[in-house]
Amino acid sequence: MIVKLRIDDRLLHGQVAYSWKSALSYNAIVIASDAAAADEFRKGVIKMCCPEGVKLATRSVEEAAKLINNPKLKDMKVFAICGSPADANGLLKKLEEKPVVNLGGIQMADGKKLFSKAVYVDEEDLRNLDEIASAGYTIEVQEVPSTAMAKYADLRKKF
Repeated sequence: MIVKLRIDDRLLHGQVAYSWKSALSYNAIVIASDAAAADEFRKGVIKMCCPEGVKLATRSVEEAAKLINNPKLKDMKVFAICGSPADANGLLKKLEEKPVVNLGGIQMADGKKLFSKAVYVDEEDLRNLDEIASAGYTIEVQEVPSTAMAKYADLRKKF
């Protein structure tokens, strides 16, 4: 069972791993990122950020979907993490569940504009997020559990 799907371009780092562990009580993390799955160094860094006792899998979006849909994971509390709205949109289209989506962190880059604290988006990001929202998913914008949560739809109206 997916307890939450997070979009964070840094994927897994200490702040995310530990603050969300307390809030969600997950026992497995699935990173869905084609780029990270193909990068052994990055997978090693991600592994160092994983809390002790938590199972971790870094897979391509396609392979992450297969893993999450595996009946053996139904009894586990899975925290899924994607590096972009495009990856999240691709993953959600392949899942049997409809988890809450947490938009948590996208760094500033050329062509991106401030959407909310710690979240910068461009037109492609917005297209993917709008598509996720249109498919009936709840999108919450929240950096960590201790910060205020905003609804994507409310922020989108103002953007």
